[in-house]
Amino acid sequence: MIIGLTGGIGSGKSTVAALFAKRGARIVDTDKVAREVVEPGSPVLDAISYEFGQDVLAADGTLDRTALARIVFADPRKRELLNQLTHPAIRSRTLELIDKPRSDEVVVVVVPLLFESGFDAHCDRTIAVVADPDVRRTRAAARDAVSEESVAARISAQLSDEEYERRADHIIRNDGDHEHLSRQVEELWPNLVA
Repeated sequence: MIIGLTGGIGSGKSTVAALFAKRGARIVDTDKVAREVVEPGSPVLDAISYEFGQDVLAADGTLDRTALARIVFADPRKRELLNQLTHPAIRSRTLELIDKPRSDEVVVVVVPLLFESGFDAHCDRTIAVVADPDVRRTRAAARDAVSEESVAARISAQLSDEEYERRADHIIRNDGDHEHLSRQVEELWPNLVA
């Protein structure tokens, strides 16, 4: 069973994925895959630096994700260009990682742009983690050490909670405490392994 797990920035996707991992799921996180495909010397990083300039590279030649985020979250056309450069490589590598799961295995693939990228077509079921935008802004700003305004720009570029609720097979609400979140995962788990 391949489960696509998604949600907006600061919704708690990684926390939910960790809760599924505790129950035996194998986790494939496309944020980690995205970092892998832009390592120094990769064709994807070369294409990004060609399109967006050397300012998106750190002194050590790695991608300066903060500098790139400032550019792409200020301009939808540039964000789309970045997606065109990165998504094929991320999709290809992710499909390699989830290829042929065992019949009794649950693979949870964490994909922030699950529906936008069409990756939901590769999933047996989809789960969206939703949370109040104010909560998400505060969480993400603290986690990423960026301003709440910067996070708000990212939130506005993502699907609304209503759209996640319309498109996902299951919804996990992450407005409460960790115990409440864990209970929701516990209740959902039997539906995923049946």
